[in-house]
Amino acid sequence: GAVDAAVAGTTSTPIVIWANNFDPIARGYVQGLAHPGGRVTGVFSRQLELAEKQVELLNDAFPHRKRIAMLWDSGSAEQYPAAAHRAKALGLEPISIRFDHTPYDIPGAYQAMKAQSAELVLVLSTPFLALYQDRIVELAAENRLPTMFILRTYVLAGGLMSYGVPVEATFRRVANFVGRILQGSKPADLPLEQPNQYHLAINLKTAQRIGVELPTSILLRADEVIE
Repeated sequence: GAVDAAVAGTTSTPIVIWANNFDPIARGYVQGLAHPGGRVTGVFSRQLELAEKQVELLNDAFPHRKRIAMLWDSGSAEQYPAAAHRAKALGLEPISIRFDHTPYDIPGAYQAMKAQSAELVLVLSTPFLALYQDRIVELAAENRLPTMFILRTYVLAGGLMSYGVPVEATFRRVANFVGRILQGSKPADLPLEQPNQYHLAINLKTAQRIGVELPTSILLRADEVIE
């Protein structure tokens, strides 16, 4: 990916990353979170754990639905096993909907979900699927499928639920790393930061459109409710 190219392309330039869809330790970019030890540092969103939490929230919101389709691609390849494992632990049946070639066949994906009797949908984090946001949101509503996203923008566009790290705050934290390095700090001495806040957004207009009622316990946990 882009980080691999940056690491391979230079031996001295500091690199600031937002590790959103991967584990920077597992990939060898840093030695550890507290002590990166090299020229890479930045923000680590722990997306694998976040994907598991998204599954838990869907299960809490719709405890009687057991078949959960997961949309993913190469950009979310590390998240899918984590989310599927958590789903099975909760007694859910994961349905893999993987996209391998562009352009992504979003209508075909929903046909596949219908054929496999999907009852819930999780759109795993990937910049490539974000390109199809409006189509995914519309087909989720047309098929009356409760769907969880990572980005709040999906909910503003008509998606049912999102749970993730606030993007604007993360960009500010990344920019802070750049500023500190420009002032003379070394990446090796700058511990990676991890999220200290998450944002749960719910669109009640969409809930009404698809004919579902969210439990009060979920609504009380929401940071933002669109009515």
